[in-house]
Amino acid sequence: MNKISCFAVAAILTTSLASCSTNEDRIPSLCESFSDYFPVGVLINRSIVRSMNDTNFIIKHYNSLTCEEEMTPAIMHPRQNRYRWRVADEVVDFAQRNNMQVRGNCLIRFDQMPDWMCFDGERITSKDSLFSRMQAHIQTIMQRYQGKVYCWDVVSNAVADDTTIILRQNTWLYQIAGDEYVEHAFRCAHEADSTALLFYNDYNLVRPDKLERTCQMLQRLIDKGVHIDGVGMQGHWSLYEPTREQLETAIARFRSMGLQVHITQLDVSLYKWEPARRTMRRREVTVYDDEKKVAQTEQYRMIFDVLRKNSDVVTNVTFWGLDDRSSWLNNYPVRGRKNFPLLFDNYRCPKPVLFKLVGDAKEEK
Repeated sequence: MNKISCFAVAAILTTSLASCSTNEDRIPSLCESFSDYFPVGVLINRSIVRSMNDTNFIIKHYNSLTCEEEMTPAIMHPRQNRYRWRVADEVVDFAQRNNMQVRGNCLIRFDQMPDWMCFDGERITSKDSLFSRMQAHIQTIMQRYQGKVYCWDVVSNAVADDTTIILRQNTWLYQIAGDEYVEHAFRCAHEADSTALLFYNDYNLVRPDKLERTCQMLQRLIDKGVHIDGVGMQGHWSLYEPTREQLETAIARFRSMGLQVHITQLDVSLYKWEPARRTMRRREVTVYDDEKKVAQTEQYRMIFDVLRKNSDVVTNVTFWGLDDRSSWLNNYPVRGRKNFPLLFDNYRCPKPVLFKLVGDAKEEK
């Protein structure tokens, strides 16, 4: 690229950023716009909580925070006698200073478990040892943040994608303890902090088969007296799903079980869901044209229409990213494939969809 074109690109970027800054007062606050319905949250991580630009943006638009990975077992508790508190403490302190809620994500997740939890050296541990370690892990973390983290995803992603079984069976947690590890986690969590809301969190819960199997698991636990307050529906959705009927059906099913619903990781991808990582295909390009922008806007409007109409049980909606530039979907499931799944663009300018959502909320009032 020659010097002239470099200067031209720089000028375009500067203009875009300046334009967003100039019109900042005209950008409605998301959390204020939906204050009659539910808190609006966003993910936060080490780099975000230490950036003044990011934190000022968060303070304006969000009143609920969820750590991206900093509270997961492998990162927060990498060794049996070692905890990494620093980043989580910073997030919780930031939330306390700015009157924000914190959702804890998460206490037990099959692919985020440190080796010491499930192994004794190179040998798989016993169920008694696993349960003892889980209890210490859960109690230590929850009691540290008691009164500061109001809600915990106690177990995440335990239900299988295989439609012939309920729980994932090819995990160390299941191979050691079967389905008992889910019950044990919730019992430990309620014992550790009886005031915290306890959630089960998973993806693809709008799909009928996974919804049914998840409800079967949860109902069995409820029938045994296990304390569960709600379900976190990971909203990693797209232009293609969910349909209105799917979303309404899932929320109605959880309502019938007496459970709250949180939309825990919301973004609307341009692409259909894929079950595994893959490399970029030849000639695979991202087209974010007017047709896709309109489709994405209408999908978001449908989603929020359903959520607003069910705000008696939908008690938190959390976006999984600050803007399109930083979205995890730029590298998942296809590394380097650009996506545009959020309400703010690459330069953190609000996209037209944001104004549509805010307008819809005002009209409904």
